[in-house]
Amino acid sequence: MEVRTAARPATTEALVRGSRFIGSVWPLEELAAVAGLLTALKGEHPGASHHCWAFRFGGVQRFSDGGEPAGTAGRPMLEVLLKRGVDRTLAAVVRYFGGTKLGAGGLARAYGAGVARALDAASTRSWRPRIRAQVWAPFVHSDRVHRLLDGWPGLVKGSVEFRSAGQVITVTLAAPELEGLRYRLREATRAEAWLEALPES
Repeated sequence: MEVRTAARPATTEALVRGSRFIGSVWPLEELAAVAGLLTALKGEHPGASHHCWAFRFGGVQRFSDGGEPAGTAGRPMLEVLLKRGVDRTLAAVVRYFGGTKLGAGGLARAYGAGVARALDAASTRSWRPRIRAQVWAPFVHSDRVHRLLDGWPGLVKGSVEFRSAGQVITVTLAAPELEGLRYRLREATRAEAWLEALPES
């Protein structure tokens, strides 16, 4: 399965009835990156009136109105990510208040537009989720298994551990390739090698 994500970090700015709205997006390689990016953003804009954000990472979706009235900032920002079909992406909009209140509808439009502009500037790209897995290979099939792994498109081999009866090889590969590799391993070793996905850390 392929997903769409922001192709690169991007920032845009617009003036709405005197208030500056600075919208940014970042592609996310891991969920843990969100906190650091938001901390850095607040450091760049310590005098801003509001720091609002939304992100989508697989099944995890979160947003914050950053002190704006509930439902006027974070939710409209998340809706843009959802409508655009963008995943693994963090969006943030910083507002410098210009003295004129925009009302709930005006705020929702301004924050949503801030994300849309930043996404347009970043553009999007296809991304194939990757997972880590372990391959058990009896010594009698070691050469055959390593040749198969070395020739598998996009697969990256990691650590190799030696056990009494064989090897455990850690690999990283595109998630949709997992079942195909499992089948080929069984076929090449008379079902004596196996592949198991590792839980996300």
